[in-house]
Amino acid sequence: MAKHRRIYVLVGMVLATGVLVGSFSRAQDSPGDKALGDLWEDFVHYVRIARPEMARSFGQAIIDRNVPAKDVYVLSTKTSNLQALLARAEGMEGLPEVVGGIRTLLEEGYVQMRSDPNEIANSIAMLTQGARAYSVGSARLVESGEFAMPQLVQKLVETECAGELSERILNVLPRVGKEAVRPLSVVLQTDDAKLQQALASVLGEIGYAHAVPRLRELYQREDILPATKAIVERALVACGGQGALEQPLSALCFESAEAYYDRNDSVRADARYPVANVWYWEPALGLTFKVVPRPIFCDVYAMRMSRLALAHDPTFRPAVSLWLAANIRKEADLPAGKTDPLRGETQPAAAFYVRAAGAGYAQEALARALGDTDPRVAVEVIKALADTAGAKSLVSPIEGGAQPLVEALTYPDRRVRFLAAVSLANALPDEVFVGSPLVLSVLNEALRQRGQRTALLIVSDESKRNLLKDGLRTKGYEVMEQTDINHAVAEVVKIGGVDVIVLSESPAPLQVISAFRQEPAMGITPVVIASAGSEQIKTFAASDGRTIVMGPTIDTESLDAALTAATLLAGATLDETEVTAWAVRAALAVRRLGLTGNETFNLERSRESLAGSLMGGAAEVQVASAEALATLISAEAQRAIVALPADVAAADGVRIPALKALAASIRQRGNHLTDADADVILGIVSGDGSQPLREAAARVLGAMDLSSQQIQPLIVATEGND
Repeated sequence: MAKHRRIYVLVGMVLATGVLVGSFSRAQDSPGDKALGDLWEDFVHYVRIARPEMARSFGQAIIDRNVPAKDVYVLSTKTSNLQALLARAEGMEGLPEVVGGIRTLLEEGYVQMRSDPNEIANSIAMLTQGARAYSVGSARLVESGEFAMPQLVQKLVETECAGELSERILNVLPRVGKEAVRPLSVVLQTDDAKLQQALASVLGEIGYAHAVPRLRELYQREDILPATKAIVERALVACGGQGALEQPLSALCFESAEAYYDRNDSVRADARYPVANVWYWEPALGLTFKVVPRPIFCDVYAMRMSRLALAHDPTFRPAVSLWLAANIRKEADLPAGKTDPLRGETQPAAAFYVRAAGAGYAQEALARALGDTDPRVAVEVIKALADTAGAKSLVSPIEGGAQPLVEALTYPDRRVRFLAAVSLANALPDEVFVGSPLVLSVLNEALRQRGQRTALLIVSDESKRNLLKDGLRTKGYEVMEQTDINHAVAEVVKIGGVDVIVLSESPAPLQVISAFRQEPAMGITPVVIASAGSEQIKTFAASDGRTIVMGPTIDTESLDAALTAATLLAGATLDETEVTAWAVRAALAVRRLGLTGNETFNLERSRESLAGSLMGGAAEVQVASAEALATLISAEAQRAIVALPADVAAADGVRIPALKALAASIRQRGNHLTDADADVILGIVSGDGSQPLREAAARVLGAMDLSSQQIQPLIVATEGND
């Protein structure tokens, strides 16, 4: 027995030594002049045994070898569970960058393999070289997909769609499936009747709806043969149903444009590689394509199909606004550092066309952007509207009664809300319109933004309220506490809104939410309910989309998750530069309304927000707020300005403009300052500040026209100087 045990030990030692030697041997390996296949095997091996430093060495060697990407791709196809292996490697220290380089090589290699013209030509030749060759060749052509289309179509043209090769090609084309639809559809513009019939039959067999516009275009041609028309009719029904024969061609083109704009799965470009092909048919050249960055592919085709709709019906209005929206989104979708090869060197930017199209089309494009929750498009359209449209055009309803720019005042993204409010205010509307009170509410919100998020806490239970208050402050929120619903609503409306409302079981959450939702400015404010929630509350939250049921446990993790969700609903957080810029723009908009005596808005609603912006924050916001306050009629607005020059810690660059604004207000609206305010100004005049500061304060004194008793201290203080 002891003898057997010794044998087992010896065998184990031998086996262990072999493993150790093998590992040691690999570990001593270095990339050196190894063949590409060996480098790949070593990279895979070291990822699998979790040796990231070695895997990085061999992976980087593959990238640095600068071999054709398709060679790396061919090697990768022999590795089982490749995607899982690469995902594992990305989680290892020091490997993500190398894995990114490997992935790029694989993507490029895949495209090279599929698109290699010589490989495609060889595969086409194999179609008539026997059963086995046909099987291999056809499989390769299917794998090449749309890249094989130009050569396959050219062979059909050369053989006049007759003979063995054409028959084999027509058997392969339907197997290519969705990728064949776009290239084959544009070829339907040919005058070759046999080719028309052959490709219409193929498209009908594939059966994708985005073939319908070109099929219907061919169907309506007066010069096609009856036999062709019958084939096209069957294909139309197969791809789009009976409606494809009954609807106007322009409407069918528009449906296709919308499918692209909405990025429906059936029309998206292949996500496996970063570029996509846009197809063209030219009789002299045949089937060709241009390569575009994949992110703009759907935008390009949405524009193309909108343009086709207008070509067949110039009165088809919806196609104009869709084309405008797609053009703007194309610019936004274009990856940094990439170019749009379809845009001419002298072609204007997308905003040019929005301005040229007019307010009606721009409003329709804005309505689409708001419905798609695409703030990038919304912002660009609003900018164009603000540049060209008058007040009436900005608030006039479009077809269906919607007021897109007014609706933008309650959009989740802050930039869209702020831009809409500033644009409507600067348009100086001369009459009240539906939603006009929202303009000042949003301007107040912009003024209130100082990089500080604000939460309204309405919770009756003191212990729970304190827990939530502490948690909110820890998360960086300024907390407003209220227990009375009516007071809470009034306070929030007065300051222009909050970032989130936090509730519990009492007061009744649905009652509180209902009270706030009656205020237009609060209609989109996210609500967090710190409670398990009744079934009624859960049902409401599910349908509302802006209410988050946190659960009964008030802990860091639960509150953090709820506030993160609320932040996403509230829209993008602005950086410090944006916060300042929007506050200044809001103050300037209020000032313009005040200077022009506009009576559409109750500017007094902005007084407290402007007064709050005077203290602290960026100097330009303080100055703009003081100048806006100077245009308000109320005595309280005038008195609020005094706080800024009274702040001895403030710079002259802030105090002097505030004094100038105050002097202008007094000259235009009379003196509404109190004796205490007068003492502040007198103190500056007779103080030891800079001469420009004292002179600015002196102008305020002159405008105030004080009594001799009030001015006496200033005169007496000069004794000994005369």
